[in-house]
Amino acid sequence: MKKVLVVVVGSVLTLSAMSQTTPPKKVAEKDLRTDVKAIKDERAERNTSLAHGHFKAAKSDQKEINTIRKRMHANKKFLKNKGVKAPVQKAKEEVKSN
Repeated sequence: MKKVLVVVVGSVLTLSAMSQTTPPKKVAEKDLRTDVKAIKDERAERNTSLAHGHFKAAKSDQKEINTIRKRMHANKKFLKNKGVKAPVQKAKEEVKSN
């Protein structure tokens, strides 16, 4: 019984440690590009809502923009630690060229 318990506890600890690893650099770069696209679309939607006088909708759109920006800055920080210079500018250029 002790052996089974030790194996189960060991496997749980191993799986939890593996799930907390940081994403690879390429995945973070792809996430940053999708965040740049999403923030551009959300800003356009917010500006349209403001132009039409839908202030509640614009406020909710702004909240979505803020959550996207938080994700974007977290990816930026991760990539800077990995040695990528100006990751947001690089992502914007890649989105613009496509």
